[in-house]
Amino acid sequence: MPKYPKLSSLSLFFPAYNEQENIGPAVKQALQVLPTIAKKYEIIVVNDGSTDETFHRAKALAKKYKTVRVISQKNLGYGGALKRGFKTAKYDWVFFTDSDLQFNLRELGKFLKHSQHNDMVLGFRKNRAEGFKRAMLAKMLKIWSRVLLGFPSNIKDTDCAFKLIHKDVLRAIEPLFSDGAMISTELLLKAYHAGFHYEQVGVTHYERRFGNPTGSNLGVIFKAVRETFMLRARLIKRAMIQAVAQA
Repeated sequence: MPKYPKLSSLSLFFPAYNEQENIGPAVKQALQVLPTIAKKYEIIVVNDGSTDETFHRAKALAKKYKTVRVISQKNLGYGGALKRGFKTAKYDWVFFTDSDLQFNLRELGKFLKHSQHNDMVLGFRKNRAEGFKRAMLAKMLKIWSRVLLGFPSNIKDTDCAFKLIHKDVLRAIEPLFSDGAMISTELLLKAYHAGFHYEQVGVTHYERRFGNPTGSNLGVIFKAVRETFMLRARLIKRAMIQAVAQA
């Protein structure tokens, strides 16, 4: 297998809400993998208002390892945690994945080849380990976003939490508004319209062993519906402003 150059620098962050059993193994896996991926790196835990021991266990790791830091905030939702991670990240490349151990960070090595000629490398799940309900919700979200937002149909897995993004992309598409599940849709849609290049790479998805997923509860779904219409209104407004400017 060809060996590709390491990234110049990488910020990896984990959004975490009540992941006390998972956060330690997730960070330790990152500590093993990142030296093979990047010349310089940092690991950030974004504690999104956890009510269990997530913060304290992450803080203990930060005291032990100088490349680990912990950012804590009140519970703002998944999008709020991602936005905090993007804002906090200091290096050229930014990677995020969930802290629930449903992905293997060693697969990040497959992204190095594609990072040389792309602004983003997007993971897509070759399998979905979370069951029929979540798989159906994902399909509905893709159709929903395509119809209401004109989301590009060639993106295989909108909300796969295994994305490598150059910091230039994040600077160009800020600000991001979504605090909930629509955050990935907003990010990818804005990057697509801005003309950034991306490649998609299949990754393995594993069953969650500890903790409870929140992506399919009604509150999350209703918030995603509301944020879709808010995003649609902003996109229409931006298009109108651009049309006037070009007239």
